[in-house]
Amino acid sequence: MMTVDYQPNRATEDSVVSQQPPCLDITVVIPTYNGAERIAQVLGALRLQEDTDCITWEVIVCDNNSCDRTADIVADYQQSWLQDVALRYCFVAEQGAAFARQRGVVEAHGEIVAFLDDDNIPAHDWLKNVYDFAASYPQAGAFGSQIHGDFQGDLPEGFGHIACFLAIVERGNQPHLYKPESKILPPAAGVAVRRSAWLEAVPERLFLNHKGKSAGLASEDLEAMLHIQKAGWEIWYNSDMVVTHIIPGKRLQQDYLVTLLRCVGLSKFYIRWLGTKDWQRFFKVPAYVANDLRKLALHYLKNGPRTQLNTVDACERSLLASTVVSPAFLLRKAFHDFWQRRIDNMQLPERQQWLQRLTNALENCQLDLYQQEIIFLGAATSAIEDTHGEATPQFEILLRLGPSLSGQLPASPASFFPTAQRYGLMRTLDRRVIQQVYQTLTSQRSDAIYSVNLSSASVSDPSFSHFLEEQLRYYHVYPEHLCFEISEHVVIDAWQQVQELITQMQRLGFRVTIDEVKNVSAIDKYMTQLSVDCLKLSQDVVNTPDRLELVLPACLKLGKQNRVQLVAKGVETSTRLEQLQTLGIQYIQGYQLSKPIPFTEGIRV
Repeated sequence: MMTVDYQPNRATEDSVVSQQPPCLDITVVIPTYNGAERIAQVLGALRLQEDTDCITWEVIVCDNNSCDRTADIVADYQQSWLQDVALRYCFVAEQGAAFARQRGVVEAHGEIVAFLDDDNIPAHDWLKNVYDFAASYPQAGAFGSQIHGDFQGDLPEGFGHIACFLAIVERGNQPHLYKPESKILPPAAGVAVRRSAWLEAVPERLFLNHKGKSAGLASEDLEAMLHIQKAGWEIWYNSDMVVTHIIPGKRLQQDYLVTLLRCVGLSKFYIRWLGTKDWQRFFKVPAYVANDLRKLALHYLKNGPRTQLNTVDACERSLLASTVVSPAFLLRKAFHDFWQRRIDNMQLPERQQWLQRLTNALENCQLDLYQQEIIFLGAATSAIEDTHGEATPQFEILLRLGPSLSGQLPASPASFFPTAQRYGLMRTLDRRVIQQVYQTLTSQRSDAIYSVNLSSASVSDPSFSHFLEEQLRYYHVYPEHLCFEISEHVVIDAWQQVQELITQMQRLGFRVTIDEVKNVSAIDKYMTQLSVDCLKLSQDVVNTPDRLELVLPACLKLGKQNRVQLVAKGVETSTRLEQLQTLGIQYIQGYQLSKPIPFTEGIRV
């Protein structure tokens, strides 16, 4: 086990880190988002590391709210992983690479935390060189790798001028110190940090904790490195730590590169601000702005105002232009963050508790599924029938959040959906539910039809139909036994996406239901362009006599014209049941009539 006596001069040197003290040499942390197709190659390279007999180490995959099969891939590797090396899986609910890295550091048991992105392939001796460098340079709080590119597409002319923005680091074959005055720092890909240095110097929430390029920001890894450097630690380049960065062809296209450089430019003002001493800011900030304007003007003079530039020139212009507007852009972000914190704090600690429960549930597969029967009241000839002419059993899948560590009971969606929506978890929840249903139906063949509700986030996700098709191939489930429910308000608000998704789902053989129907006239307009299997009347309509008498006849007419099933939801009393039967309803659903039971226990085989 390596030991470090060096302590830099910094205000926090006497502070006590509350997290569990490290007990291993190295923790390899792999932040990933939708990395199912990439993570296997990284784990495979780590499994083949050489000369590690004297090193105690572990691997943590930090799944940053992926909605693909990343968790399944990691679980498969855990079954055949190295005997003396832990492979751990963490789910990070809050979107952004900065959050994934922070969770990895907190969870790590190693004195050194070595980061690999899910497209970084370490050389066979990478881990040994991390260990040796950490032992030889105790003053180094962080040290980066030599990173070569594996380019899976044609490089634009002059690519070398912008290669560093794709985390390509080729700075010779000798170690060297990144001096503060050089304004150069290593990217997070392939960097190793001392856990104690990170925990003492890097804030829990970085300012550039963006959610991807759509947020217009980048460079959150440089922000973390700056905090470590400003705390008194040295940061080094280690040429012996070699990583190959796999870069697909789409990331070499002009549109992607221009967007990337724009994000770097928009983040630049904060990186400069953080890297400048307090007393220098009054003088340096205006000088930076003036120099940025000068560079942008020279670029226009050299290349003209034309919009059709080659890739490298377009990237340089994007970088310069976004750097000029960076102060205003980041000021607006700071204002937005301030108000968002105020809103979040008003709902704390409840929101934090729900976020933690969601994280635990997704990390430990604690999503509890129940099924509630859709009861048929009429003759079998009016029902959905199976091959024997009998009424086909139908159920709706209901989601509950498993009990918390403190013993709280499973929670209904109304309790945790607001937090899930705030942190962008709805797509992930939908997909995990669908995967769980598929897994159960694969192991227990059923003759019933099971309905699953979809959130607006999934409906608007262009990759969702591909996900459904992939799951069918993987689990070999009969699609006719699955029905997906889309709420009426989603149909109205996202009509184009709904139309495209329903077309794709029906192509795959799934059934489709429009749920929570309240506005029959609006749905009637869309039914001329949609082909669905079922309409479900909202509980509010069913339990309001005046509205029911007004809406139900139109719904019955609509159902008959389009040959769709009509279900009344929320039927809780015998009086309401009798009224619905009198009015002509044949399918009902309600808690008192059919209490939900655990999905795996109540599945109809």
